[in-house]
Amino acid sequence: MADTLGSLESGKKYTLRVPGLAYTLELPWVTLAVNGRRLDIVSLNLVGQIRFNHDLGRLLAQRIRTEIPDLAGIVLLTVVEKALQLTQAAAHDLGVDTVAVAYNRIKPHMEPDRRPVIQAGTDSVTSGGKFLAFYERDLNLLAHARRGIIIIDDVVSTGGTIYGLATLIEEAARWRKMPRIPQILGVFCVAREGREHPLLPVPLYSLTQLPAPQPRDT
Repeated sequence: MADTLGSLESGKKYTLRVPGLAYTLELPWVTLAVNGRRLDIVSLNLVGQIRFNHDLGRLLAQRIRTEIPDLAGIVLLTVVEKALQLTQAAAHDLGVDTVAVAYNRIKPHMEPDRRPVIQAGTDSVTSGGKFLAFYERDLNLLAHARRGIIIIDDVVSTGGTIYGLATLIEEAARWRKMPRIPQILGVFCVAREGREHPLLPVPLYSLTQLPAPQPRDT
C-alpha cells in the first residue's frame, strides 16, 4: 500500500484494505445499541471523504461493468445519506446522469401534500428501525427501469436496508401501475460485514470485507 489515510477520530482503529486501492484507511471502532445489546462495529463513514468516494466509486463502477456490461434500461438506486457521494462517483464513471434515491425522511421539497410519496419500513444495524421514501422524481425515474435496478450501498450487514428497498420498489411499481416489478439485478457495496453475507434474494457484490459486529459486555 502506498500510504494510509489517517482517521481524525480517537479510539481503537481498524485498517481497511481494498483490492485495487493504492492506500489503506484507518476506521474507528464504535459502540452501538442494537436490539437491547451493545455491539462494537467498524464504522465506514464515507460522508465528506472526497478521495475515498472517488476511488471506491471507480472500483465499484469497474465491478458493475464486469457483472452487467450493458446498462441500457437499468436504473441505479441508493439510500441517503452515507452512500450518496459514493453512488454519484460510480455513476459519473459509468456515464450515468441520474440515479434514484431513497430518502430516510420526508423533506419539504417533496411537497407530500401535492406530490406522490411512497414509504416503506426497514431496519439496519447502523440506523435501527427507519422509513425509506421515494417521491415523485424517483418514482418517475424508476418507471424507466425496464431491465432492472442496481443498488449501490456502502456496507451490507444484515440486509435490512436491501429488504426495505425491495418493498419500496414493489410499492412504487404498484403505484405506477407498471406491468411488472423491476428486478434487482445486484447489490454492489464497498464492504460486507462479517464472513457470511445475508441471505438476500439478489446477488451481492462487495469490494472487501469488514469484521462482524462484536458483542460488548460492558
